[in-house]
Amino acid sequence: MEDKSLELLTEAERRFFDEYHRCQNEEEIQVLIERENRLNESRENKEIPHLNMTLEELKVKYGLISHEDVWKGFL
Repeated sequence: MEDKSLELLTEAERRFFDEYHRCQNEEEIQVLIERENRLNESRENKEIPHLNMTLEELKVKYGLISHEDVWKGFL
């Protein structure tokens, strides 16, 4: 049976996988892991902006429909 787990990787994960397998010793692996950790740290802690609006304003701003309208379609 063929292993299809590599197909599930994102582009960044596949790059890391390829680079990991090209490492020839433990020191290169440690450098790679440290570089990835620094990269991941720079991606963390992105605050989600607080939206101070009512549900009605949110529906208008993003073109949403109310849950009552959704339920009317099912009844």
